Amino acid sequence: MSTEARAGRLGPFTLGRLAWRNLRRNRRRTWITAVTVAVAVLLLQFAMALMMGVERQSFDNLINYQTGHAKVFANGYYAAREDLPLDRGIAAAETLQVRLRAVPGVLATAARLTFQAQLSNGSDQLPCVGIGIDVGGSDADVFRIPQAVTDGVYLEPDRLGMLIGGGLAEVLGVGLGDWLTVLAKTRNGAFEAVDLEVVGVLGTGNPAIDRGTFLVPLVLAQTMLAMPGAATEIAVRFRPAAREGATLGRLRGAAAEAGLDARGWREVESDFLALVSAKRTGRTVALVVFLTVALVGVTNTILMAAFERTREIGMLMALGLRGAGVRRLFLAEGALLGLLGGAVGTLVGAALIAWLAVSGLDIASFYGDMDIGYPVQDRIYTAFDAGALLFGWLLAVALAALASLYPAARASRLDPVEALRHV
Repeated sequence: MSTEARAGRLGPFTLGRLAWRNLRRNRRRTWITAVTVAVAVLLLQFAMALMMGVERQSFDNLINYQTGHAKVFANGYYAAREDLPLDRGIAAAETLQVRLRAVPGVLATAARLTFQAQLSNGSDQLPCVGIGIDVGGSDADVFRIPQAVTDGVYLEPDRLGMLIGGGLAEVLGVGLGDWLTVLAKTRNGAFEAVDLEVVGVLGTGNPAIDRGTFLVPLVLAQTMLAMPGAATEIAVRFRPAAREGATLGRLRGAAAEAGLDARGWREVESDFLALVSAKRTGRTVALVVFLTVALVGVTNTILMAAFERTREIGMLMALGLRGAGVRRLFLAEGALLGLLGGAVGTLVGAALIAWLAVSGLDIASFYGDMDIGYPVQDRIYTAFDAGALLFGWLLAVALAALASLYPAARASRLDPVEALRHV
């Protein structure tokens, strides 16, 4: 040590050995600080995994049950989509689908007829959204509705009936075999009513569908709304290996040639994605504040060590160690605290995240039926990402080293003579 000190520097091995020895001098303080860092890293990694998991689950729910990868509309429909206008539908939807399915990267298409309706159980009447789906066609190739039937059966081409969201069924107090009256306004402005049997109950995990939507055969919806062969939209699913941007560009070109308007799912759900971005920013700020508070402990630990070892620092500097060497020593101690605390937090966090990625977290017991702002309900899952875990650990090391800058700078400015007199 003295030879290196006389040379005005400390080698990496000696630096690390000294830093570790110094941290072991007050083990209780070191472990308290390391545990603080570990908790901060654990919360950081868990929050990141939970955010990523909820976002992925939300995106999957939107694509699999509501939007597909893209939608094709008649010109002018998208701007007025909140009103579900029937006068801006797509005529000869089946012919157009053949053309769209020929676009490279497109796996399947499905014509849908979405309309405003009232559902009545004989005593109560509830406004909701009805969707006519191509039961005998390719709707099941674009959406995952059949897998979401929690009770009863999927719609059949030769059987008139309806699928109803589980939340909507609960509000109306109906179940399998019960009959509901569907009241809707046709394209021509007349009112049409039809009685349908509930043949299945849906549990998609998407509150927009489970709490306010019912599905009927497309042919029935077309007949009821006086729109034979028409649809309000054509949903499109891309092939798994297709590049989303390139496929969407080709789809837009094909739709434009037919005088139609194609939109990707991100554009269709732009309001929701903006909300996700805002929530992500808010959580990030909160986590940074928490990490900052935790790293104050690192600063305090290194600063206390600097006060306690004033005489030792003066001796090292008297032997020739420069201020830069002293700064590196204290920075190494801070980095080791981050490395130790980050390792503990990462190990615990990885185990917790892996477990919740499989078993999920039951949010129904916390929130009940309350909408949490994402198209998920009942159970959410974390996303296990080794890269994110490593990032959290390395971030703790870097921030702990940065938290040591002030104590390191203070120690490096000590006067050797005055430091040697310190008792």
